[in-house]
Amino acid sequence: MHPESGNPALVHALNGILAQWTSPEFITAVAAREGVHLDPGAITMVTILGSAGPQRPSALAARMVTGASNISKIVARLQEAGAIQKLADPRDSRASLVELTAAGRDMAEALTRSGTSLVTELIGQWSTEDRSDLLRLLDRFERESKRVAIDLKRGDS
Repeated sequence: MHPESGNPALVHALNGILAQWTSPEFITAVAAREGVHLDPGAITMVTILGSAGPQRPSALAARMVTGASNISKIVARLQEAGAIQKLADPRDSRASLVELTAAGRDMAEALTRSGTSLVTELIGQWSTEDRSDLLRLLDRFERESKRVAIDLKRGDS
């Protein structure tokens, strides 16, 4: 069997998972299980800030693959909800950072719980060996994805 012969099926499965996990309806429904009622963009921003800490709006735009005006709108909604605040960037007084407030950190923790609960629902009945295999292979897949992303940025291919 040629090594690439299974790749179309793998790509199809990954596309299906990504489409499901990134759909607005799915994201908001999973978040709502833990009492977080935000739009998908706000959920994504809270998740990023919860894991990466304070960010410049331009960095958020790059990570969220959107424009500055959309980031401004999401920031405004989250400020109104009391989830984030803007502060001066200590490395550049002309720039600002967006960070979670205590309420925003609570939301980020709730989003983590909702994700953990979802994964438990999906694979909780699997054997310990199957769960360990999945984690090991996903870790490897993530490392390889990051390596290829670096190569693509450099123009290697």
